[in-house]
Amino acid sequence: MAIATYRGEKSVTEIADKLFVRLTPTQRAKAEAELLKANPQLKNITKVREGAILHIPDIPELHQTAARDLENPRAQIAKDLEAALDDYAKRLVERTKTEQQATKTQTTLLKSARFKRLLVNSPNRQALAAQATKALDARAKDLGERRKTAEKAIKQAITDLDEHFK
Repeated sequence: MAIATYRGEKSVTEIADKLFVRLTPTQRAKAEAELLKANPQLKNITKVREGAILHIPDIPELHQTAARDLENPRAQIAKDLEAALDDYAKRLVERTKTEQQATKTQTTLLKSARFKRLLVNSPNRQALAAQATKALDARAKDLGERRKTAEKAIKQAITDLDEHFK
């Protein structure tokens, strides 16, 4: 199956007319149906971003235009993967910051003088609070390490995509 890029067409009919040569109304209907089957995202064409990859179905009775193929499909795919990885990295950083802040807030509460005063007559609860504090400290450290490891892996993946697919 060949591929092409979406170039901002307003309808599946317009895409079919650009991808196939001299369509009759019956052929156009078939081309549209096959395009939608191969590219379900075209059902909501307003949400498809320009440059998205489209699969061109093999329809033996129709002739494809030669000028519509991707200039460099590997580069387009690599670009899409890079954008997805970059977006994931940003969301990961935000989630990690949120978790680290929540952990810090909980630790601050456990270490506060007011909380310690509430536990003054309960050695068991003091021991539990101390264990919880240690666990939260370990979690904060682990979150930071995980984020650094993930960021490094994502950065390496993007570098590899740049080197191998562009």
